[in-house]
Amino acid sequence: YTSTNIVFHLSLSRVQSTSPPNCALVNCAYEHCSPVNCACGSYKGSCGCCDVCYKCANEACVILHQHRCEEGTECRLNNPEESISQGAQGTCIRKPSTEGPHGHSHNEK
Repeated sequence: YTSTNIVFHLSLSRVQSTSPPNCALVNCAYEHCSPVNCACGSYKGSCGCCDVCYKCANEACVILHQHRCEEGTECRLNNPEESISQGAQGTCIRKPSTEGPHGHSHNEK
């Protein structure tokens, strides 16, 4: 291997590991899903077969691993200097409210 081949293979591996799975051959009837007990709700995983827990507010999340935060929160990197593609860790933080002091949205016309 030359150094160019090694870099290409590493790049290809990264693309394959972060790309969504090919669900065309997945039969959910035969999928073995672990039972979940989610404090903040759940959603169907990447092929729509298994339940996956939402991360709760203030819980650790990794965008690269496609972690989803509960409604009203978002995964923010703990260190904005770190790269998402390298698996930088974040925390599920409450999104700022768009409502004014009387319950009206600032976006209303």
